[in-house]
Amino acid sequence: MRTSAELREGFLSFFEAKGHERLPSWPLIPRPDDQSSLLTTAGMQPQMPYFLGREEPPAPTTTTVQKCFRTVDIDEVGLDGHHLTFFEMLGNFSFGQYFKEGAIDYAVEFVQEHLRFDWDRIWVTVHAGDPELGLGADEDAIELWLKVGMPRERIVALPSSENFWWVGGPGPCGPDSEIYWDYGDEFGCGHPDCAPACPRCDRFLEFWNLVFMSYELHEDGTLTPLPQQNVDTGLGLERTAAVLQGVRSVYEADGYQTIMDWIAGETGTRYGESERATKAHRILADHGRGMTFLVGDGVLPSNEGRGYVLRRIVRRAVQQARAIGLDDLWRLTDVVVEQLAPWYAELPKHRERIQDVIRAEEERFSQTLERGLRLFEEQAEDGHVDPFELAATYGFPYELTKELARERGLAVDEEEFTRRMAEHREISRATEAWVARDIGGPATEFVGYEKTDVLTAVSAYRDVGDGTFQAKLFESPFYPEGGGQVTDQGYLEHEETGARAVLRRADRVGDDQVLTFEGEGFAEGDRVRAVVDWHARFPTMANHTATHLLHWALREVLGDHVVQAGSAVRPDKLRFDFTHAQALSEDERERVERLVNERIFENRPVRAFFAPIEEARKLGATMLFGEKYGDEVRVVEIGGVSRELCGGTHVARTAEIGPFVIASEGSVGAGARRIEALTSGEAFAFLRERAREAGELRALLAEARKQPHAAAPAVAAADFEITRQTQAGDVHVLVVEVRSGDPLHISDRLKQQHAPAAVIVGARADGTAQLVINVDESLESRGVHAGDVIREAAALVGGAGGGRPTMARAGGKDAERLGDALAEAERLIVAALS
Repeated sequence: MRTSAELREGFLSFFEAKGHERLPSWPLIPRPDDQSSLLTTAGMQPQMPYFLGREEPPAPTTTTVQKCFRTVDIDEVGLDGHHLTFFEMLGNFSFGQYFKEGAIDYAVEFVQEHLRFDWDRIWVTVHAGDPELGLGADEDAIELWLKVGMPRERIVALPSSENFWWVGGPGPCGPDSEIYWDYGDEFGCGHPDCAPACPRCDRFLEFWNLVFMSYELHEDGTLTPLPQQNVDTGLGLERTAAVLQGVRSVYEADGYQTIMDWIAGETGTRYGESERATKAHRILADHGRGMTFLVGDGVLPSNEGRGYVLRRIVRRAVQQARAIGLDDLWRLTDVVVEQLAPWYAELPKHRERIQDVIRAEEERFSQTLERGLRLFEEQAEDGHVDPFELAATYGFPYELTKELARERGLAVDEEEFTRRMAEHREISRATEAWVARDIGGPATEFVGYEKTDVLTAVSAYRDVGDGTFQAKLFESPFYPEGGGQVTDQGYLEHEETGARAVLRRADRVGDDQVLTFEGEGFAEGDRVRAVVDWHARFPTMANHTATHLLHWALREVLGDHVVQAGSAVRPDKLRFDFTHAQALSEDERERVERLVNERIFENRPVRAFFAPIEEARKLGATMLFGEKYGDEVRVVEIGGVSRELCGGTHVARTAEIGPFVIASEGSVGAGARRIEALTSGEAFAFLRERAREAGELRALLAEARKQPHAAAPAVAAADFEITRQTQAGDVHVLVVEVRSGDPLHISDRLKQQHAPAAVIVGARADGTAQLVINVDESLESRGVHAGDVIREAAALVGGAGGGRPTMARAGGKDAERLGDALAEAERLIVAALS
């Protein structure tokens, strides 16, 4: 046994022969009910419910090779030979079968007879006890190690910080025993106390942890015994391979050398030839594996959560790739896929998506990197780096600034950066922030699933001025905004005086709700009638049920990689964001639309029910990654089609939705798409308008045939020129000068033709300047506000203007500076998207 592949298969086969069932690796995205970490960090993590006795394990004993990702060391990767983010953990698990003796016996047999490690170079550690936890030293483990021939001087007792395993919060836990490889005195510090976990040197390498999982840690820090005694072990594949192959660094083992050989072939720069080259090779090898697996498991780049982890490692890898002359970093993912495809079938299955997502993120960041590095170098020459300016003004990542500053021996004030960024965000949110707070009183009972008109009473009241008040009701039919669905519309009517107050918003406050009304004449204790506007609620219900059908249809047509990435359900339309790397073809779009309409007109029943989350999972209900679910969840089931966890309002049968039509489909970032669709009356109006336009076009064409030399229709007669086109990630930024025609109409057409696009239009008329900025709706969430941009640009032509986040107009008296205004608008939009 020498290679990583032989080690992987040898471990699994060994435990299979011992009666363990081989299970596949869980994705890097944890189970939906696991909120302990963003990503899977250990082999036992997917099996926590089995340890806790809350689910029946698939077998009494199991064995796995689990892909893992730990974020804490991202900035350390590359600086030494052992830090990693992505790694593989080999494990064997017992649920109430064998315990300490079995775990130790199996480990000794595998180490001695299969790994064939020199026993004289093996040390072990055990738990020294913890008075705060009420635990004494693990004498049982000591005796068991003595029994298998481990000398007492190579058995080291260590505190809980080293030898008590837990998930980082409440959950299964227990004392552990770790197995170490001794590299020898020549790698030690010479201190008489030098032993495993020595803080002064890295003579000893821990490669296998045997966890005796016998307790549950609670929120208050107390321990209680688990229903049964369990075993969870984790053998690090990369570390063990390094020992097997006689090298000191995991990066010198075969798992990474394959990647590094490819990098050397592409760049002519080899691992070990210089400090810079070594650091770059390590980062590219580790982050290359990590990004490939993250995208393969459905993670997409974003500015929060696991998406931000992916974005960080891609951007760090891009910077290191450029430093050694490697272009098109995305190609490295193919090396990882080829190397590990025999063990992880999801990699070749999602090969194209992995390439597309990484390529798009690399392109998106490249412009920011080039500009940011130039500005960083200018600041570094002056001896002072301002990470806030680089991040807030130019979008240059703080982590990258910190790393580059460290390379040059420059200090970065992290506290100052954090403070200024917090202030910056507060200022940015000031005009639109709304924070709902509890106003006292008993919790509201939401009855809006069954009723839209109820007699109830005001249980809490707070006057907020300007004829507006907040209230809570004992019973409320009003749906509070959440789960993608907008708040209900409606009103409150005083039972005695007949006074009315219009509902402006309904907000969730924990498991409760607070309602905001416009009106007067209400107080705590008043009897009231609460009425939901059915004309807004019903189309919202139709759109929400249609969203579930759309999700199902997209997976049917495009594949199981499609995962919901966001939604907005309103009375007038629905919006659905999903993971997919390229635009839908005309055929795919038609098939999705047809499948949804077929299920609508089959008039399938829609049923909602509450169930324990374990039961919902067994039923195969779709759960959204990152969502927090309680012990009991609401399941919405569309007969024979879809089953999702959902707290929204829905129609009773699919035929109530009416016709369904996709109005638009476009990109909302690397690897993510957005569909906007209409149902019921809105869909009918859309289709009628489409038919009207088609009729007008037929008439125009017929007229043109009669008069072949006549002028073309007004749209074609528009005279304009696209003077500049910039690519900001996946967005087309167009600068257009109009000589004749309607600038707004022209911008609308160009926005549709080049979606997703930001169109900046300028026109001159009688010595004045006109500006129009028209941007894709998806850009609002990415920091582009057309109204804000046009105000800045219009000032250059001596004018003013404003508008919505997606469309704004302005005029100015200085037409000579129109070019400057267009360039400024372009600069602001590109900066916001970088």
